[in-house]
Amino acid sequence: MKRKSQLLALLMALCLLASLTILPAAAEGEAGTPDKPGQETPDTPDTPDTPDTPDTPDTPDTPDTPDTPDTPDTPDTPDTPDTPDTPVNPPEEKKCIHGNNPDTCTQCNPPKPETPTRPTSGDISYPDYVNFGTLEKNASSSDRTQTFTIRNRSDYVMTFSYSSPSGYTVTGVPKSLDAGDSATVTVQLNSTSSGTYNRTLKIEVAFKDGQGSATMSIELYADVVDKDYAISIEPTSKDLGKLKEGYSEKDAEEKGVTVTVRNKGASNVRMDGVKGNDHFSVLAFKDTADTLKPGEKTEFKIVPKQDLKVGTHTDTVTFLTRESATAAIKVTVVVEKKLDPLTVEPGTLDFGIVEEGYTALNPKTVTVKNNTDYAIRLEQPASYSYEVSVLSRTSLPAGGSATFTIRPRTGLPANAYNGVVELWGSGESAKVNVQFAVTRPAGPSTFSDVAAGSTFASDITYVSQKGLMSGVGGGRFNPGAPVTRGQLVTILYRLEGQPAVSGAGFPDVAAGSYCEKAVKWAAANGITAGGKDGLFRPNDSITREQLATFLFRYNNYKGYVSTQRANLASFSDSASVSAYAKEALSWANGTSLVNGTTDGRLNPSGGATRGQAAAILHRFCVSIGR
Repeated sequence: MKRKSQLLALLMALCLLASLTILPAAAEGEAGTPDKPGQETPDTPDTPDTPDTPDTPDTPDTPDTPDTPDTPDTPDTPDTPDTPDTPVNPPEEKKCIHGNNPDTCTQCNPPKPETPTRPTSGDISYPDYVNFGTLEKNASSSDRTQTFTIRNRSDYVMTFSYSSPSGYTVTGVPKSLDAGDSATVTVQLNSTSSGTYNRTLKIEVAFKDGQGSATMSIELYADVVDKDYAISIEPTSKDLGKLKEGYSEKDAEEKGVTVTVRNKGASNVRMDGVKGNDHFSVLAFKDTADTLKPGEKTEFKIVPKQDLKVGTHTDTVTFLTRESATAAIKVTVVVEKKLDPLTVEPGTLDFGIVEEGYTALNPKTVTVKNNTDYAIRLEQPASYSYEVSVLSRTSLPAGGSATFTIRPRTGLPANAYNGVVELWGSGESAKVNVQFAVTRPAGPSTFSDVAAGSTFASDITYVSQKGLMSGVGGGRFNPGAPVTRGQLVTILYRLEGQPAVSGAGFPDVAAGSYCEKAVKWAAANGITAGGKDGLFRPNDSITREQLATFLFRYNNYKGYVSTQRANLASFSDSASVSAYAKEALSWANGTSLVNGTTDGRLNPSGGATRGQAAAILHRFCVSIGR
């Protein structure tokens, strides 16, 4: 640039010098004719001033335009190579954030590997799965063969390695594949045995000059069936758990199981109902299809039927198609007895039989449990004949329990002290049945017609000492005499402790008679209803089925739990048992109160003697109603 300036200055100086050499010539022309004084005319020579026009030679000043020869300076344009000086600006465009030369900084310009170390999903294309669907057992090799394509989408050579999964043969996987190339891979199902062949083909992929590899995972699936028509079900068994007695429809539905029925055959099937669902209902979903194509599936829901009884219920529910294909599921549900809000364990306490003058008996522990989902506050229970301890706690949370003890009071006179200790709390209740009897010391019979060791001797002694039956007068018991209806209700009335009575009796029971109060009490408590004609007939001999009925009703009146029942069909005359007495005789025979005769009959209409009545009452008091 300095040189250029010097050249320009030199050119300008030369131009100035050229103009100065031209101007002196014009000055000499004007000085060549000096003015003479006094001579006007000579002034005309002034016209030569016109030669001033030669001043036009000043136009040669236009040669100043030759300054344009400065254009030869354009050769200085070669100085334009100075434009390469513009690269001096790059620091503004390219800078190193690390303070180094941006062209040499290894952090800004890390060395680039020649080959990536590990292929990624963008470097190669392949399918996620190969699905053969459902095939028949004898399917041809062409049906058992499929192909797919592997393509190298990277800029590098790839290498491959693999092994065929069990049940399949894989061919066509290349050892290497150039950039942009592809290969066709063939997969063939080997086995023709029925079953499901769900496998994974894994192919290891790596760059030829790289390090590390990636895995291509391709799912292979085939389902081989035995015949054209076949269905399967999942699950094949299900335990639905437990339901409480009296469960609701919603409870049953919540316990239900959803099952999937699938067409495993090679042809369409048409669903055609179920069988074996004695205890379960099978519900079809709204979108359930009647016809299933190969491989298609549908769903059903299996729920317990309503009002199943307590116990375990198991069904094998079989689904059918019109083509006779079947699939079955085993379903089980347990129905438990519904618990009362309050329950006691044990529910019955038996303190046995003792003689008068007994010492204090050991107490027995009872546990009361709150089976609700809310708290219950218990009231302290009490009893006249039994001592009841203080409850271990009176506030029972949901699922909580408390304990207390019970024992008979000491010094009770001879009698049967069978009753109930009842617990109350928050409107709920629970009962403990208690059994206890006190007798007089056993001694020889005081009846002249009852020999010691005879058939009914011990029974007669027991009922007489308990005050249930007395003699007929004259020191006799008359064990072979029949028992009347009036005598039997009187015996039960005494067993109950002869409570006060009220209400109407029967027109054929005389006021003030020995059995008047007993009959009124029995009628008021559902122990007797009399005959269809409204009469009681107190003096009629009682039959064996009537005696069993009176005892059965008394047992229910007392609230004694007794589940024993006998099958009367084993007796030859079971058909002759009156309808009203069937359950009573079944109970009486099941509890060994009324046994059959030696010839295998019940003899329901036969009479009962006083000795037989004493034996039956003795058994009842000792084994049930003590």
